[in-house]
Amino acid sequence: MKKSLIDHILIFIFRQIKHTEIMSRNMRKPENIFLSLIAKRVMYFGNQKVIEDSVERLEIDAHDVVMEIGSGNGQAIAEIKRREPSEIYAVEISEEFRKGLRSRFKGENIHIIENDASDLAGVIPDKTVNKILLINVIYFLDPLELYLEEFNRMLKRDGVVFIAGKFRSVKGFDRKIFKNTDLEKLLPVLKRYFSVCSTYVDLGEESSQYQAIQLTKRTGE
Repeated sequence: MKKSLIDHILIFIFRQIKHTEIMSRNMRKPENIFLSLIAKRVMYFGNQKVIEDSVERLEIDAHDVVMEIGSGNGQAIAEIKRREPSEIYAVEISEEFRKGLRSRFKGENIHIIENDASDLAGVIPDKTVNKILLINVIYFLDPLELYLEEFNRMLKRDGVVFIAGKFRSVKGFDRKIFKNTDLEKLLPVLKRYFSVCSTYVDLGEESSQYQAIQLTKRTGE
């Protein structure tokens, strides 16, 4: 889909206000109608290549139970669905985004969950998920340790969490909202809970350069 004139205008406005607290809040969880529209369009055009590459790296097969944290407008869910896993969970705290997900995937076997990803114990049983995907979401998880413990609880043996993060792009964003933007500080925390493999990926454009972090549940946990 090509950018319209309105898309170009919205993206220009985003570049002027992206470091403000109000824009950061709307990127995490849309609240303001106009700012949420900006966030949605920026996500749509800025993330597609990263989404396709991330889902490809997850190596989803027909037996997998797959969960995405922060499903937003459903771009990654659509890519996951194409791989035909046995079950899909879309975890999204924004009611506005959940409405869009319910409309987009109406009648399909996709479970849309409103709980915060740090508290899924009453929804997802222990050791039932094969793969968890987070695209441009890791920045918002606070305290991070609670989320990592919950991922560990849900994952089956040798389960995988795949994190895609544009850490270079978000360093100047509001730190009250964007908590985990320093990759050097983030990796040691992740390593306390999982085996970690981190790779820088350049898909050819500035908007599609990202850090691919794969967390693997340790044997015996």
